[in-house]
Amino acid sequence: MVVRSDRVYGRKSVIKLVRELMAREEMGGALRNQRFPILVVEGFRGTGKTALLSELDELLDQRVPYARLDFEANRHASVPQVLSALAFELSRKCPRYGVLQFPRFSVGQLVMGLELDLTDHAQACRQVVAALERQRGVDTIRDVLVKTAGEVLKTAGAPVEPPGRYVFERSLRWLTAWAPERIVLGSFQNWYGHRDLGLTNNSVDVLVDLNRWAGNTEDENDRQRVDDLLWAAFLADLRAEFDRGRRADERSLNCVVLLDNADTVLGRRFLDELVRARRQRVAGGQDDADPLTVVATTRGALLADVPSADRALVTPDNARPGQLPRTPDRSRPWWLQYRLPDLTEDEVGRAVAALDLDRGNNQRMTRVVFQLTGGHPASTSLVLDAIAKRPPENRTEPEAILSQAPSGDGSQHPQTLEDQILGRLLVGVSDAALPDLVTCAAARDRRHALTLAGQDDLLVGGQANYMEVLDPILWRSDDAAGDGAAGPALLRRLLRRRLARRDPAVSASWAGVYARLRNACRAEGDEAGELYYALAHGELGFVIRRLHQRLAELESTAWFELVESVTAAPHQHRRREALIDEVRTLVRSADLEQQLASLGQFVAALWIAADPFSDSDRRNLHLQIAADCTDVARLSPGGPSAVLLQAARRHQRQAEWWD
Repeated sequence: MVVRSDRVYGRKSVIKLVRELMAREEMGGALRNQRFPILVVEGFRGTGKTALLSELDELLDQRVPYARLDFEANRHASVPQVLSALAFELSRKCPRYGVLQFPRFSVGQLVMGLELDLTDHAQACRQVVAALERQRGVDTIRDVLVKTAGEVLKTAGAPVEPPGRYVFERSLRWLTAWAPERIVLGSFQNWYGHRDLGLTNNSVDVLVDLNRWAGNTEDENDRQRVDDLLWAAFLADLRAEFDRGRRADERSLNCVVLLDNADTVLGRRFLDELVRARRQRVAGGQDDADPLTVVATTRGALLADVPSADRALVTPDNARPGQLPRTPDRSRPWWLQYRLPDLTEDEVGRAVAALDLDRGNNQRMTRVVFQLTGGHPASTSLVLDAIAKRPPENRTEPEAILSQAPSGDGSQHPQTLEDQILGRLLVGVSDAALPDLVTCAAARDRRHALTLAGQDDLLVGGQANYMEVLDPILWRSDDAAGDGAAGPALLRRLLRRRLARRDPAVSASWAGVYARLRNACRAEGDEAGELYYALAHGELGFVIRRLHQRLAELESTAWFELVESVTAAPHQHRRREALIDEVRTLVRSADLEQQLASLGQFVAALWIAADPFSDSDRRNLHLQIAADCTDVARLSPGGPSAVLLQAARRHQRQAEWWD
């Protein structure tokens, strides 16, 4: 099944926002381009970013010219190749828009591919002029775009065969048959002399320079010059088509570019260059925005280095029709940041009800699924699919659900549901990176993960590899604590289960990693961190004695917050007995003094209750916690506290939910 979120802050809201970002305004009886920011849709793997682009794809088809590209599939392409692919896609015939032409851009791409005699400038100029005089017509433009797009058009699904002039003629016949007029490329070379900036350069000299820069791909400065010039030509063609084209008065909406997985080096470069081109025109006092709406998806790293003054966050409070959000200083942003939400518990409950199971407790099932996935959309769908296939008596036990393998899988080592979820969360991650991901997932927050990354004997790839590759996977860029998004939290939780199965003899074992984290927190004076990692390490007795000591020293609310923070620690071992029996086993193993028994039960029970992998028979566990709250309150020097009494009532209610 597919779990959908249609809240205001969900997919429908993004689509409404895209429509606003496409609108051209009417002024003086003519349509005018507006300066709109790039819309960046953020979400972890499995939150529905690609599905959103597919929905936009369907809505845009045959309504406006649009193009779609996946940067993940084109990591080794160049900006000029991407621009050629987008120009080709945008030039498809579309009702009310006809055919968008890119003659200025094509002149640049054509000249870049010429073999010029760069030792003789005059001769090189003559070669450029001769080439432009030979190349005439719309078919030439299409040919140039296809040849210069490289492999990018193939990944975009365009109907183009491998390079070869006569092969192109077959694949491009549908594009050229309806050409409204012949185009002489030479007439557009003059743009390279003035570039709409009032310059007085010789256009052929500029084109010869472009050819020289393009041949020096190892020089970053020359690569940047090529990118900047082609971006300017690409946008100039769009402005000319929409402002002065034959059908300019019919083109009420911008053309659209959909860019998936823009976190790559190429994706960041491509979008940064677009913003720079736009900013420079504004800085030059040119109020002629380009008619291009850009929607890019990211897992969270794309805007990490963009100043807050240049971006605005779209939230339910500021996403109002006709009113785009502003930056903190109230200026118009260059980027709009939109975070796809995780599912709420109510939405998970609605999806559970939609399963229409004939037996079982939907309320209990909802809580199990939500605690397990945190509302991560793709993982929730996988879990619900697995639940629907399970026998009624065993539908709500997390361990049984995660260990389920697809029916009919006859392989020797079938993938479990846990493997499938991890596979979704780790799309694009190399096998070489996985061991270090498992190690660093032990950390409670990013700061502690960096502590592990700095220890050379723990990570195979070292600290540099952690910062470049692993950190963006484990933590959302704007969420240092790591608890704001379900996807990264679920990934770390499942990776820790792999850490638990590691050979105890290796330095990066469960015990080895958590001992180091505990020592690091103790050295920093981070008491909550020290106790959290000590509990994960299995030192329940130490944790209980320290918490008993702090009970006499801290105000009751601060003490209870410390307890809840510490008991969120992960468990190395899986449940093997009833939860209430496990509490007693843990307390016995802690070898506590008699007066600490109730506190020991309280801490152990909270620890188990916080574990999303605990089974669903939690009624007695919560009743025990409620009773222990009352007993622990009596240990407080100030007598029973309101916070503990409130906690007792809360756990009594939770016992009813798990009934």
